[in-house]
Amino acid sequence: MDERLDGNVLAGMLGELFDFDATTAKGRCRHCGDEAVLAEAHVIAHDGEFVARCRKCDAELLVAMEHHDDVVVSFRGLRGLGIHPAY
Repeated sequence: MDERLDGNVLAGMLGELFDFDATTAKGRCRHCGDEAVLAEAHVIAHDGEFVARCRKCDAELLVAMEHHDDVVVSFRGLRGLGIHPAY
């Protein structure tokens, strides 16, 4: 059964890839242009795969999953990802 969560569920998996809290990065939906931090995305979890969807139009923003010892992420639904650097 699919579980509906918010984007904060991605923190652990994306934290393995990035040296910052990726849920604070701003993404722009390729479909509707809405811009929001990833924590505000609607996430559907199913069998270890996480699909983040736009909070406005429900379009797919990204798909994240573990595959063997790797974390695999597709950002195909994002037009851009803004990261505020920490100094």
